[in-house]
Amino acid sequence: MSIASDPWVWFGSLATLAILSGILWKDNDFFRGAENIFIGASSGYYFYIAFKNLVDLAWLPLARGQKPALIIPVALGVMLYARYIKKYAWLSRWGTAFLIAVGSGLSIFAAITSQFIAQIRANLLPLTSFNNVVMVVTSLSVLMYFFFSFERKEPLTSISTLGRWAMMVTFGVSFGNVVMGRISLLLGVLDRILGSWLGLI
Repeated sequence: MSIASDPWVWFGSLATLAILSGILWKDNDFFRGAENIFIGASSGYYFYIAFKNLVDLAWLPLARGQKPALIIPVALGVMLYARYIKKYAWLSRWGTAFLIAVGSGLSIFAAITSQFIAQIRANLLPLTSFNNVVMVVTSLSVLMYFFFSFERKEPLTSISTLGRWAMMVTFGVSFGNVVMGRISLLLGVLDRILGSWLGLI
């Protein structure tokens, strides 16, 4: 058995135990300290990343005269901070409108492409294998389950029942995958504490 000598291994393991103490036991000073360190470090890191992106992607290209068109998004970004000056608060609406318009356009396009058209294409399968038949039949049965335009009678009732069972199986598998992922994270934490830190395994 050899206990780790790396101070970062000690810091990470003690911070992990401090966080777990607040979850498994009760709120305490160790938990609050680790929580504050995590939030502070995360905030500082993301502030640095944002500032570095601003310098690398906007300020330096503009200073070098490489991309003069960047002055437009920079000006819109600066306008967002006009909200804190009452006299010029109306200027922030331009930047906000631009963000909402571009965000909405990208989101709508991505949703239609990935969640509508791509799923339809993925289900247009040749019925030449058992897997393809299961995929097409379950997809149509789930759609039939949510079809309420008229009263369902046989065989539509049986098809919608199959769709309900298909969704139950899907939700169960999804929940099982989530549980397996969390158990995998727990095993990684235990391996770091008992192995890398304490050297017990």
